[in-house]
Amino acid sequence: MVSKHFSIWLTVLVFFGFSTVVSDAQAQESSNNRTLNGHSFVDGRRVKDPFVATYFRSLTGYGRAIDLKVPVYNLQGAQIAALSGDILFFELGFEYQQRLAEWVAVRATYGGLARLGTNHVALIAEGVTATYGGSVGATFRLAERKRFIVSAIAEARSYSLFTITPLTFARGVAETGGIDSTTQLLDTGSNWRLIGGLRGAYAFGPSAGVTGLVEFGPASRFFEDASGSRNTSQLSLGAMGSFDLNPQKNIPVGFSLSVLYQSENERGDDVAGRQATFGFGVFYTGRSDFSVGPVFEFQRFKQRDVANTINVTRTKLLLRYDF
Repeated sequence: MVSKHFSIWLTVLVFFGFSTVVSDAQAQESSNNRTLNGHSFVDGRRVKDPFVATYFRSLTGYGRAIDLKVPVYNLQGAQIAALSGDILFFELGFEYQQRLAEWVAVRATYGGLARLGTNHVALIAEGVTATYGGSVGATFRLAERKRFIVSAIAEARSYSLFTITPLTFARGVAETGGIDSTTQLLDTGSNWRLIGGLRGAYAFGPSAGVTGLVEFGPASRFFEDASGSRNTSQLSLGAMGSFDLNPQKNIPVGFSLSVLYQSENERGDDVAGRQATFGFGVFYTGRSDFSVGPVFEFQRFKQRDVANTINVTRTKLLLRYDF
């Protein structure tokens, strides 16, 4: 696993070393790389834009999951009850994209997510989990007009997971009758995604626009499913409305409304599989090259071991600087 991640990030360094050499092609860039038909699109946390631009983005976040159901089994392995608990989430992430030419940009992301139970039920069942990793990818502009732009994207993503789950450990001890090489308190896993797709944006006028994406590709889960397989695929569908009060009202405030569906939760599918995320963001839009603001998200996870849906609320501070 170490050699795998070393090779990935060595590729990233070479990737961006090359981009630095050819970055002088940006001399023809406009002052705002996210503008169509006079509308400066606000930044999208989940539904990312199709623009070929150079930027740096960071986020810090906090979240809480409620309605977690912890299954309780008898000695024969049959579920006899389900207890309730909550989970806290903490997130940190960075992204850098470099424009190489008018039609292509490359990027890399890196970040981590940690979670832990907030009461004795959730803490015993979920313990403490840390997920970290990132991606490398590229955006290729296919068509651009005054009102719209369409781009193709390609990305390779990989995450590692470390989790301490007392309930799983105790269950393993009960099944084996003691502690051996098959029972361990710390569990690890890794996954990967090879994603391709399309992203687009359309501006109705200076004050409003919409972005959308469709992405699909082969993937793997952190751990094996009931059939013993880790192989799967990921489908993502999303749309975001972008609104800016600055052009008409001279108020440097923008808003976003977004929805994203993913068939696999790529940074926590030991807890849940498919997910739907709804977001609302408020951004400062007084500068064309800088935006900052909070994004509020609501997610619904399908829990794997229990016929129950987990509701997650998250608050994130998103910062973006365009070069």
